[in-house]
Amino acid sequence: MNSERFHPTLTEPPLAHALHRWDADRGLLVYEYNGVNVIEVQVPAGTDLGFRHGSDGSMQSVQYLQQVYLACERPCTALVTLRLHAGSLNLRPRRAAAEQAILGTVPGALSFGVNGLYDTAWDLLIDWHGHPWSWLDEDMKGDENGFATASFAVRLTMSAFYLNLRPWYYANTLGYSFHRPWVRRPSQETVAGWCSWEAYRRDIDIHKVSAVAEFLHQNLRPYGLTHLQVDDGYQAMPLPVRGGMTMAEGWMTCDEEKFPGGHASIVSAIRKEGLTPAIWVNANITNPDFAVHHPEAVIWNGEEALKGEWIDFLYRCDPDTLSLHVEPLFAVLREKGYKYVKIDAIRHLLFDGLHECVRLGLMSNADASARFRAFMEAGRRGMGENVYYLASWGEMHEVVGVADACRISMDANPTWAGVRMQLFESARWYHTHRVLFTNDPDHVCVRTKPQWARSVLSLVSLSGELYMLSDTQQAYTPEKLDIIRRTLPPLQTCAGEAGPLPTDYPAYTWTKLHGFAVQSHETPVSMEDVGAEEAMDIAGWAPDRDANHPFSSLWSFAVSRPGRRWRVMLRVGTTPLGQCSLPLERLALNPEKTYLAYDFWAQKFLGEVRGDFRCRALGLGECQAVAFHEKPAFPALIASDRHVSMDAVSVLEESYAGGKLYLRLRGVPGEAFAYHIWAPAGIHPGCERAVACEVVPTENGALTTLRVRFTREEAELWLA
Repeated sequence: MNSERFHPTLTEPPLAHALHRWDADRGLLVYEYNGVNVIEVQVPAGTDLGFRHGSDGSMQSVQYLQQVYLACERPCTALVTLRLHAGSLNLRPRRAAAEQAILGTVPGALSFGVNGLYDTAWDLLIDWHGHPWSWLDEDMKGDENGFATASFAVRLTMSAFYLNLRPWYYANTLGYSFHRPWVRRPSQETVAGWCSWEAYRRDIDIHKVSAVAEFLHQNLRPYGLTHLQVDDGYQAMPLPVRGGMTMAEGWMTCDEEKFPGGHASIVSAIRKEGLTPAIWVNANITNPDFAVHHPEAVIWNGEEALKGEWIDFLYRCDPDTLSLHVEPLFAVLREKGYKYVKIDAIRHLLFDGLHECVRLGLMSNADASARFRAFMEAGRRGMGENVYYLASWGEMHEVVGVADACRISMDANPTWAGVRMQLFESARWYHTHRVLFTNDPDHVCVRTKPQWARSVLSLVSLSGELYMLSDTQQAYTPEKLDIIRRTLPPLQTCAGEAGPLPTDYPAYTWTKLHGFAVQSHETPVSMEDVGAEEAMDIAGWAPDRDANHPFSSLWSFAVSRPGRRWRVMLRVGTTPLGQCSLPLERLALNPEKTYLAYDFWAQKFLGEVRGDFRCRALGLGECQAVAFHEKPAFPALIASDRHVSMDAVSVLEESYAGGKLYLRLRGVPGEAFAYHIWAPAGIHPGCERAVACEVVPTENGALTTLRVRFTREEAELWLA
């Protein structure tokens, strides 16, 4: 048998089991799935290996699962190699428990103790259990055929070591039935921008758009902000403004007083400042005359055009309606120059509209779902594949495979309730992130307490969520601009754990407690004088509030760059957190290794860490971001003050050879950033040569800090 035999394919993979082959002479057991040897187990030749055949045991046709086990009478060490498509993710095969960090990862990176691999091209999850095991490498190893391997060692005994294979994992096990990554995957683009809604509501005009675009260009574009999204308020109302119009014509008719130049002026003002034009539309029809002129396009209940709660008249969502009113709308938005489209009110179209039709007996559940899916697909057909598509809001399975991003929370605002909701919902939904779509916690309002803004922007940046601001220019004080700049751009982090949505915690949305109307946009509650316990109650019941790290408060992100690998821990005071000792394995770090720890927001070296980490106390809404680098034997960069990742953004290349540390950096011309270098005792590297920058070194205890002022966007340093 040839253990290298496999035939990569991007056709639909089978919802079926892997077949086994056993070569006793070579001590090689292989499980083949869809023409690929996805599992190879190498044991010493002559080992009497016990194993489960391909179709024995725990088989299910719904929530499909195949379990295979390995056991042997005489203990031996086995080498297990998993082969999946390049770009696969090392996932924990369940959600984080209390006291355990929620994991983020990047394709190909391998993390300590994380016992699952997910093939993003086939929707195949393989996980393993039963005995201690250890990775042989830090990353998966790619080949010329588009696949990559990961190998680990495990000690086999008579007690079973077992592996679970779950084809169509998100589609079949978790119920996201439209997930077909072999057909279409969501964009992996990182998006950082500004949205007009919470800044101006409907009081938006071309002068404000132009002024904000200029401000963003000068202050945030150099740091990674890319998009400007105009929200509700540009369109002439009602929709369509004249009942005989198509909906595409209605949306293309701007309010002439506020936008006399129409969409062309909006796109031009944004592009002029080097930003990407983005626009908001919704699924609502508000003009009663539309139903008169287009009776075939709306849903009728007897003699009356049906209206839903939180939505007005309902698209019929049949092929003719979609081809006349929906697909052309998205096509013309693309033609106007928008590269990002946010479609809003879709939850109301489905939940308050089409589901109401089911209740009234006008259609079946399957028909309602199919019509809603058809609506979303019409939008994608209209805009094509190169426009970023944000579905707002609710992570509904019908948008999977169509939308690039999906909003996961209600409208955010500057109150603690709004911020807490974004923090908690980001945690609840993280298993979908960059697998089904990029998660969007909604726009961040920094006109709140600085520590709250710091926490939510740190999380959005490190987790790789959609990063969108929404404040007036006056809110961007030097302090707030500094927080924003240090969290731009967001990373391309993916979900680092799988499993179903946790439902043993309440969803954090607005509520009324203790007389505080925290859900009001118009009159947001000031929390300046609210005590910690009362503020928690205002945000809703705090689960496990007596735990050291209740769910949503602890995160751990794998960061991988060529020649550089580290983890960033983010602790967030979703409830006040006390001092505690945190075992490193809860961060997916090896407790047997020594790490160098650096606190980003405190800009403080915390020394060497082994076994566990001593966490400091955090007040309500505060955060702590700490980088953990495995202690090297030579000088190395361990942190910077440029980006909360410390530093996955500005360090383009790092290498150490011939007694010299080489750094290639990307910065903002005219600005200076600090880079912290650790070296073994007695070594204090100095700057031997610098290109396109000015460098001021300072000895800072165990570190050498380089203050680097960039004269061009890219700079080079040689330290010796």
